Amino acid sequence: MSAPDAAAVARAKAALERMPARTRMIFFANRVEGLSYAEIARREGLFRWQVRRHMLRAIRIIARDL
Repeated sequence: MSAPDAAAVARAKAALERMPARTRMIFFANRVEGLSYAEIARREGLFRWQVRRHMLRAIRIIARDL
């Protein structure tokens, strides 16, 4: 697998910066820290469906910008 080009990295970074803060935090908790939706919900005082909604929003933002 080849390394991503600089333009793709810049677009991904910009997409992450445009996300609402809570959405970005939930995205990183799931994708970087490896926490499940249930674990994130417990930690943040949310329902699992709310975590799922934030993840869907994050993925849509990234997909649109890449």
